[in-house]
Amino acid sequence: MSSQSSKTQWRALSQTRDMGSATLFDQPWGAHEPGALQRALIALTQNTVLQRGAARAMMARRILSLGRPLDIRFRGCAYRIEGRNNLIETGLLTRPSYNAQEIEFLSEAVRDGGVAVDIGCNIGLYALPLAQAAGPGGQVVAIDANADMIARLEFNAQASDLGNVHAVHRAVGGETARVDLQIRQDDVAIVSVAASDDGRVQMQPLLDILAQADVTRIDALKIDIEGHEDAALVPFLQQSSADLRPTRIVIERMGPDGDYPGCVAEFARLGYRLVGRTRNNSLYALD
Repeated sequence: MSSQSSKTQWRALSQTRDMGSATLFDQPWGAHEPGALQRALIALTQNTVLQRGAARAMMARRILSLGRPLDIRFRGCAYRIEGRNNLIETGLLTRPSYNAQEIEFLSEAVRDGGVAVDIGCNIGLYALPLAQAAGPGGQVVAIDANADMIARLEFNAQASDLGNVHAVHRAVGGETARVDLQIRQDDVAIVSVAASDDGRVQMQPLLDILAQADVTRIDALKIDIEGHEDAALVPFLQQSSADLRPTRIVIERMGPDGDYPGCVAEFARLGYRLVGRTRNNSLYALD
């Protein structure tokens, strides 16, 4: 999910235009290994300055122009890269340290049977490494409003031999409602919600989603729904028990000046400490 702005172009999500290829999952993972030239370009990109900025996107396009989809590994997990305009795919393909600080920060809290929640999970940049860190005794609840991303996440989790990922196709908000989705013109994974009596996607409060998944504690939470953070997280923090409050949170930054105001107020009330900020996210701990 994402907030809308005057600089961002949006359109209604179309099931036919915006969903992935119907044949994407026809072959088992490993059937689309990169060819020799693709492997050389991937290695070149990952080990040089080409992994930075605009060069990264250019190299990803060049690699994928030689054949797609691609089956790759990132942090030991399996991902099928489709090659449609998805920033997460570009990072997974070209940058081994992509969001490493955030992933490691959360992984420390879920080792040996921990529980993590990933709101806005995309194809599993966070969810799969966290599930790997949590081990068979742990669990990751991965939530996304975009059915295409949920289908791809489930495929990637199965290919990674991770049976502890619980995927949930929902929008997360402050109430139960039906919503329609709008999709960003420049990224097929980013959607925004709009209330609609006959909307195709169900929106629920996070507490309800967790109750349905039988989650009674959270060790780590990541939320990246680009503008809906206050609507999704503030009611949860106000109403949840102490056991359900995550010990570590990674939250998308509102912008260069800081975080979403409602979340900041709740973090302060509950005693969360700002550990640090990366280019796109803020890291909070409760200790």
